[in-house]
Amino acid sequence: MVIADDHRRYVAANAAACLLLRLPEEEVLRMRIDDLTPPENRAQVDRLWAAFIRDGTQQGTFELLMPDGQRVEVEYSATADVAPGQHLSILMFPPGRSDPGAATRPRSVLTGREREVLALIAMGRSSALIAAELSVSASTVETHVRHCLEKLGARNRAHAIALGLRDGEISLAR
Repeated sequence: MVIADDHRRYVAANAAACLLLRLPEEEVLRMRIDDLTPPENRAQVDRLWAAFIRDGTQQGTFELLMPDGQRVEVEYSATADVAPGQHLSILMFPPGRSDPGAATRPRSVLTGREREVLALIAMGRSSALIAAELSVSASTVETHVRHCLEKLGARNRAHAIALGLRDGEISLAR
């Protein structure tokens, strides 16, 4: 998850985003969205940004140009004005693709339902909203969350999201 201001400057990045971008937080916070956009796509950024601010949400795929020159396709889900002038984006590897180290890690340790719950948490949904969406009780959602934390070795929900992204356990594709 990253937060950008009205000038498309990153003002916050969680551990999961730093893992995906392969950059320390202090470097991410010196960047703008435009800095990670391949030069041939930068002309589209103003139009996409204007539509995002107008509509309040946006999702899709986007190619990032990493500082080392490598190109990485990510899925994103973004919400405008989560706080005044601050815009939240969740970046994830598309299904079937992952970071280069993912192939050396074991296959999924989470059940399908646990991955679904963790992905919804990553998109900012509360336990109550997840429970309503999945037609289960809030305590069932909390049980899934607890299992995710245990299986991933995570300290909290944010850490579980970071580990889930790193290990290819979650995806925004629905």
